[in-house]
Amino acid sequence: MARINLLDPLLSSRIAAGEVIERPQSVLREILDNALDAGADEIRVSIDGGGIDRLSVADNGSGIAREDLKLLGSRHATSKISTQDDLYDIRTLGFRGEALYSIGSVARLTVSTKSKETGEGSTLVIDNGRREEISSASPDSGTVVTVENLFSEIPARRAFLKRASSEATLCRQILVSKALAFPNVRFTFISDGAIRLDWPKCETLKERVMHLYRGDGIADADVDALHADGYGFSVDIIAGNSAVKRSDRKEIRVYVNRRPVDEYSIVQAVVYGYGELLPGGAFPYAAVFIDDSPELVDFNIHPAKREVRIRNKAEIHHAITKLLQDGIKRRIPEIAPVQKEFYLENAKRVEKEYFPKQDAPHPIPSWNEWHGSKGTSERFTSYQEKDSRWLEKAKALQEARQKAPERTQVERREESRDEEIPIRYIGQAFHLFLIAERGDELYLVDQQAAHERLLYDELLSQRTVQNLLVPIRIEMDEDGDRFLEENAEVYTKLGIMLSRVGDGLWEISALPASCRSIESEIIDFIRSSRLDGSELESKLFAVIACRAAIKKGDDIDRWSAEELLKKVFALSEPACPHGRTFLIRLSEKSLKEMVGRTV
Repeated sequence: MARINLLDPLLSSRIAAGEVIERPQSVLREILDNALDAGADEIRVSIDGGGIDRLSVADNGSGIAREDLKLLGSRHATSKISTQDDLYDIRTLGFRGEALYSIGSVARLTVSTKSKETGEGSTLVIDNGRREEISSASPDSGTVVTVENLFSEIPARRAFLKRASSEATLCRQILVSKALAFPNVRFTFISDGAIRLDWPKCETLKERVMHLYRGDGIADADVDALHADGYGFSVDIIAGNSAVKRSDRKEIRVYVNRRPVDEYSIVQAVVYGYGELLPGGAFPYAAVFIDDSPELVDFNIHPAKREVRIRNKAEIHHAITKLLQDGIKRRIPEIAPVQKEFYLENAKRVEKEYFPKQDAPHPIPSWNEWHGSKGTSERFTSYQEKDSRWLEKAKALQEARQKAPERTQVERREESRDEEIPIRYIGQAFHLFLIAERGDELYLVDQQAAHERLLYDELLSQRTVQNLLVPIRIEMDEDGDRFLEENAEVYTKLGIMLSRVGDGLWEISALPASCRSIESEIIDFIRSSRLDGSELESKLFAVIACRAAIKKGDDIDRWSAEELLKKVFALSEPACPHGRTFLIRLSEKSLKEMVGRTV
């Protein structure tokens, strides 16, 4: 009895469709690609039941001629490529001719279109693999693709779908992902009759990306638009500054030739580019748009085209890292007044929560009553991030010194005056923050983080080594033993003398002078670290500085506090070795506004 059979064509088409169509989100992704390839600048998406019951995409693109509609929905029918060489010069989002064929195999697919070229209107219906006759009905322009009853004839697949609300969220996410790379297109998203998203056309990538970032409370001033050109490619990055961060990598978005892709090496380049601007465990908001020569990229390696091979990946990786290192600056936190809307919003909340049965219509005073008739001061405060004037002055001063060593007497006098702004130490708060007044500004300084930074800089500059009377022996595992054999000289340059005395057995004969009290931490670091030279240096000295610094809860005398503050204000980068900003500024003007003073 024969065991090998030819599959029924409909069954084989549904098996193939499973590689491309997983859920309504997959359907929407493929239809959006076609709409964008058709040159649409207005796309309207409407779903019901999370897109399971019905999903419709209307665009004002070029439309489809009736002759082409006869082939549409057939397997491997595409207008994007015609020869094998075209696979290596892909300039469109779709190209394999799988999407509509796969959708028509697992749902009722209706394509109603009007061709701009011929003016003809026509409609095609494919119901779970069964094609119907083409009719003459059509929209006024463009194309409307409607998908109904997804997986209705494959109940096993339908059972694996999420709740309608979850599927709707996934559909919205894919729309946002596509929309970010096409600022010149208006996108509207309607779920169960309600408009959930309506993004108008934009002039720039930053303007479009800010439609997303503002939803997370990010201000335009906290986001930079960066651009770099390379050989055969260009990179645009819309990136948040050091004040904008999150605990995961989900908002590091990568686009190659306007297609969203999962490319870990590019995400890694972004993380490297921020370096110590962000503290450990924090990641940036960054949308990376790479425009690369089509012959240098290959998207034909994943059913959903989420992966890509990039031949010039190393050059792009370096360009992204360098662009972020040069373009993203640290922001110094400042406590500043917020807007009138903040007061009104919180007043309503307080009134509702704490005065639910109050007879008076306004137990909480109105803005003008509470604040004064002019309405120019603002009393409630929030934590905002702004550029620090002293940091900018310090950097400008340093650049001026390097470029013009021969300064005039007037310039030297002005410089001296700026450097001599007195620092008045006020005291310590919560056994952690040093409070100081400088000019017309008040500063709060995290004593532990500030001291860590100062010790770290001293370690980098001094490198004082102390020989040990009794060498310290450490045992390494096989990988660690091999790593030390290859990198022992790196530790030597850092003042840690290591020598191999046996299989997996090493001796430390000298340490930096500042490490004598923290030998155990150094040993743990050597056993666990597998880093290259520059990264090894920064991480090791960060560990040393962290252990040796004054701690939260330590009392500090006035003289020590004043000396520490002097050194802090001389720094060009007020951040601890782990990347955390340790200084907050409050201006006299802001403080007066908070209490309603006009003079």
